[in-house]
Amino acid sequence: MKYLRYFLLVITATTVTLTVTFRGIVDAESGGLNAKEKSLLSILAEARKLHWDGGEEYAIGELMRDVDQGVDPEKEDEEMKIGVERFTDQVQRFSDKDKGKVKELFRENLGIAETETLFQDASKLAKEEDEKLKELRKDVGFQDDEKKAFKELVSDVIKGADAEAEGETELALMAHAEERVDKLNEDDKKQLQAMIASRYGEEQARRVFNEAKTIENEEDKGQANR
Repeated sequence: MKYLRYFLLVITATTVTLTVTFRGIVDAESGGLNAKEKSLLSILAEARKLHWDGGEEYAIGELMRDVDQGVDPEKEDEEMKIGVERFTDQVQRFSDKDKGKVKELFRENLGIAETETLFQDASKLAKEEDEKLKELRKDVGFQDDEKKAFKELVSDVIKGADAEAEGETELALMAHAEERVDKLNEDDKKQLQAMIASRYGEEQARRVFNEAKTIENEEDKGQANR
């Protein structure tokens, strides 16, 4: 993927509280998943290495239903595809040993053939999302100093630091970066947010974008008062 991650997500890793929701499990109750599939979602929600959240629960639950029912996952919505890509991207960063553990977990709950089909479909969807990201990098158009400023914003939010305490020049660059993001279409914005969520979780990604919007608004006010 992997230009965007280069300037947005290559930040010193910090310990992030695992976000666990029950949205996927609740959906599963009414969506026709069997007991083992529901159990698998519960186990994945407790996996310490995964930044598991509602988006991934929804996506993997939908993908399991598609495999069960012989539905083409290509027909799913963008939210589902992004969730699958995020899950796949995380697993790909695991060691071979941990990847094996994840696959074995699926085999135990879904069966060998179903697991192979699910991972093949997931890989295909992830590759297609990667291609979209290559186009997205052109659409964003960050300048080098804006890339650095946006990385600093992400770092501040993840560390719990006050991004608005940065210097005027840095804040202006953050605001300019957010203006570029604002010009993206909705699907591209979701993709960009998903890249941060893939590393740090949905809640942290929302905080990054909320903070970026706040900084942009404050910068606009400051310009109007000068």
